[in-house]
Amino acid sequence: MKDKLFRFAFRLLQNVQEAEDAVQDVMVGVWAKREQWGEWKSIEGYCMTATRNNCVDRIRKRRGQAVVGVAGMEVTSLDGNPYEKMMNKQMVERIRQCMDSLPENQQQVVRLREMEGFSYNEIAEVLDMTLDQVKVNLFRGRNAIKKLIWSTKG
Repeated sequence: MKDKLFRFAFRLLQNVQEAEDAVQDVMVGVWAKREQWGEWKSIEGYCMTATRNNCVDRIRKRRGQAVVGVAGMEVTSLDGNPYEKMMNKQMVERIRQCMDSLPENQQQVVRLREMEGFSYNEIAEVLDMTLDQVKVNLFRGRNAIKKLIWSTKG
């Protein structure tokens, strides 16, 4: 299971060392709760959820350290034009603010789909949602972002 958890963590964090650390933290936590394993519906599901939560916490901590970024992604202008760089920075900040204003479920679904490239089925499994819930949250999240971006543009 550790390889699957690592791939998932790496997909979220985009950093080998940090993904390894996240998985190790989860495995230590799961081992510490080994008396409770019989009560859990799925150990794998628990581990995936714990890994996701650990990675989200790490991304949030990183957010304060990044100069320009949304979920660890940087936007830079290829031509080095200062105006383009400023506009890209403003757009990234506007998107980050929009994402932050979404309800938690919508944030997670949009981030996993649009920024991490997860399939609907993967998102449903990781977030313990039905496929319909994933689609609804993605639709609502995308629409909210569009409205917020267009209402603050100008």
